[in-house]
Amino acid sequence: MRKSKWYKTETTAWLLPGEFQSDLLGDLATSGNKLSVYRVESDCSNLERVVAALAANCDRIANFDYVLFEETILKDIGIKSEHTKGETPDETVNNCHLDLLELSAFKLVDLAKQILDRGKVERFSPPKVTNLLADSIKKGYLNKAKMRLNPKEIEKIDKLI
Repeated sequence: MRKSKWYKTETTAWLLPGEFQSDLLGDLATSGNKLSVYRVESDCSNLERVVAALAANCDRIANFDYVLFEETILKDIGIKSEHTKGETPDETVNNCHLDLLELSAFKLVDLAKQILDRGKVERFSPPKVTNLLADSIKKGYLNKAKMRLNPKEIEKIDKLI
């Protein structure tokens, strides 16, 4: 996701109260009317591991923007979810994956509204992401052979290991 799209700025002063940029819906890209998400523990104890696993699927290390929201939002909107295996180089994180199912455009807009009202938009900087990746490799969480990062990025991580 792109953190900047989830806030009102000087360039979006035209938005009325309660409205949000349509561009942020691109951050909730669906496929087959499903949205892929990962469950983070309520105490955020697995947050850094989830971020490292998802960052390992990117081609380069960059800002990692994410949003945290309570699962009760899904129930409030009537969004169904299904536990499905994720596709990261960390098998434990893969077990934290959910697909949000049968998403209509209206439900997706409702989800965006609820995330804006009740969610928490955050960012990890590239140096923090690099450290998380190195730490996950050291701890044996990430299968380095399955990482999608380009060789230059792997070199940065290797210097920390």
